[in-house]
Amino acid sequence: MFSRSLTEDEARRIKLIESFVRNKHKESDSHDFSHVLEVTQYAIKIASRTTESVDPFILICGALLHDIGKTNLTFKSMHGLIGSAIAEEFLDALGYSDPYLKPVRDAICRIVARHTPTTMVPPETAEEKIVFDADCLDRLGVIGVLRGFIGKSGSISEILEDKMKTRIRDYDKLHFEESKEIGSKLNEETLSFVEYIRKELEVRKASIEELELDEALGKKKLESGTDEDFD
Repeated sequence: MFSRSLTEDEARRIKLIESFVRNKHKESDSHDFSHVLEVTQYAIKIASRTTESVDPFILICGALLHDIGKTNLTFKSMHGLIGSAIAEEFLDALGYSDPYLKPVRDAICRIVARHTPTTMVPPETAEEKIVFDADCLDRLGVIGVLRGFIGKSGSISEILEDKMKTRIRDYDKLHFEESKEIGSKLNEETLSFVEYIRKELEVRKASIEELELDEALGKKKLESGTDEDFD
């Protein structure tokens, strides 16, 4: 649950952060501004249901800024750390380098750094865990799975299998029971979709193998110059 209400100044600052994030994500592919909004909405929903005491300003700012590191096309696997540095610089520009406000800035930046397993530092505070869970929730369901395929290179089977393995583990990473309740139907949708795709991939694989065999047999016929050997 939220420990307090937002102040008018905090609401104004959130609007500034939202505008900054919207502008930075306008050219993103799978992590566009709609993803940021979904994660923020999930975070608010989880926080409103949990018994943990949650600071609304730190949570909302952390959710809005969580993928700011993915607007930089370099080192996407390190986007948590890069995003934390970008968030710190932007928050300092808003006056959060002031000693009185610095703990708030640092709490927001830790959310950004720890929302992803790639940083190798697990979330600790309630706000950090909630944004981590909210990000996982937006990776579930058909849209969540499909979003993970955007911008990836490699064969279709490699991309699909790699991302599907990751998606079916996301639900088990959730920290809060409230998060699991919110995501239970999405997880069922994910598992059903993954099962369907894997079946289709098996059909595709079998068709390719059959095609290769037919081609090999046809080549054999041409080399022998007769069909009798294949009666």
